[in-house]
Amino acid sequence: MADKIYIDNPGALKIDLMLRGIRLDNALEGHPLFMGRAGRGVDIILPKERLVNVPCGDEFTKASPYLLHSSGKHYVIAAPKDGRGVPVKVVPPPKFYSEATTSGKAFSDIATLHGSYAVITPKPVCELFNKNAECRYCAGGFDKVEANPVIYTVDEVLETAEAILKEGASDIIYLSIGYSDCDDGGIEFLAPYIKALKKHFRCLVAVEALPPKSNKWIDETYGMGADSVLYNLELFDKELFEAICPGLAKTIGRDRYIEALKYAATIFPNGTVASHLIVGLEPPGSTRQGIDMLTSMGVVPILPIYRPRPGRALRIEPLTAEIIIPVYRHLYKAVKENEINMLWVRDISVVTTPSEGRALVGEESKGLTSLYEQFYKTKLGAKTAWGLSTLRRKLRVRDTKGLVDSSKK
Repeated sequence: MADKIYIDNPGALKIDLMLRGIRLDNALEGHPLFMGRAGRGVDIILPKERLVNVPCGDEFTKASPYLLHSSGKHYVIAAPKDGRGVPVKVVPPPKFYSEATTSGKAFSDIATLHGSYAVITPKPVCELFNKNAECRYCAGGFDKVEANPVIYTVDEVLETAEAILKEGASDIIYLSIGYSDCDDGGIEFLAPYIKALKKHFRCLVAVEALPPKSNKWIDETYGMGADSVLYNLELFDKELFEAICPGLAKTIGRDRYIEALKYAATIFPNGTVASHLIVGLEPPGSTRQGIDMLTSMGVVPILPIYRPRPGRALRIEPLTAEIIIPVYRHLYKAVKENEINMLWVRDISVVTTPSEGRALVGEESKGLTSLYEQFYKTKLGAKTAWGLSTLRRKLRVRDTKGLVDSSKK
């Protein structure tokens, strides 16, 4: 049976490219823009401005039916066996990647850009690796076993964020942290970074952390300035979660992830609480069940596709775009039916977002929906989002404080 090709459908093509990657023609082999891309991929803009991070240079991409070639300054993704091709744009690395802090730390070591958002990990270490209890798929840059881990200072993170914002590379800063043996899920460590970012810049700040043992830390996370929070469940299936994420299953537990997400969705604005479900680590039907559970609580499911790595080939096979495109259709429908805001989780190169799923069900952005989406991509839209988020937090924290004060009377 011949491979199905999705050249004419940008939404489906994005999913297929994330799944199978791309090969380079001979003229592009060795080109500086594509060197050292294994494990990192290359950002490409498909027709209809669909941004995708495409695996490139990894072992599994050698079997891809898609070939990237250039014609002068222009690039084309072609399916040689199919005889069709589509013009695309290759996104060069941001300028800040070549710069450094005053202390000499490369910005590219501190931050990673994924389309419209930049991820900064002040402490790029997960303590589960020291206990041989790490998640078996982990590709988050935490796979280090060090007695004295690197910790980037608040000033170094501020310099990095300033470079990102000044370049206009992103208006959302994601702060992430690996597992640490504490009750707060890492929020107490991230607190000075969150507060400093909100003090010095008009930007949105998201936090990707572990569920804290007590909900009071979720209140604290919002109160100190975080505009969004992610607790990544990763797998819905209980047995697979325990097998693939043994450390998290033992120290936090699947039930606590669900409880924390449910509570966070009552504290943070609509559409700003999210959780990853990794496509390819469990049967598609299980992922769909996870989508239903999360959206029923007001949580946005984010569905990255698992990329096999040497020694970590955990992907369920067969896994084709034909099999998983219905999952992304279901994602869009579930988010829409539960009236969850789709404007926060958008323009991410490494996943197909709920709003992008609109095209997969035969709908396109139109009318007010299109105007809202385009507006929030502008500088004025970013400032408006920041202002609304700040106002809501002040009102929310004031209301919460009033309830606490009245309970003392």
